[in-house]
Amino acid sequence: MGPRYGGHFAKGVLMLSNQSFDEIRVFEGVAERTGVRFERDAVRRSAGCCKSLSELMRKARASGDGVFYLPLNLWPADTEKIDIQKRWLVMSSIPE
Repeated sequence: MGPRYGGHFAKGVLMLSNQSFDEIRVFEGVAERTGVRFERDAVRRSAGCCKSLSELMRKARASGDGVFYLPLNLWPADTEKIDIQKRWLVMSSIPE
């Protein structure tokens, strides 16, 4: 049996002690990898440490521009940038 909390099985992402993280910089709603990597111990207490891409997007939307840390191999393959902000559609630009 796994660990229990409040009568339910605890769920979460296992963060390995030797895991490495990519540094992700978010500026004006666009996330890009910087090419810098950190070990888990260096970033685990940082507010920018994320366990998943969806957590990175949530934190970036909430806090705006900044630096975040994402475990290696969670960044989408062959992707240079990710738009964090959803684009607004101006109603007057919709053809009638």
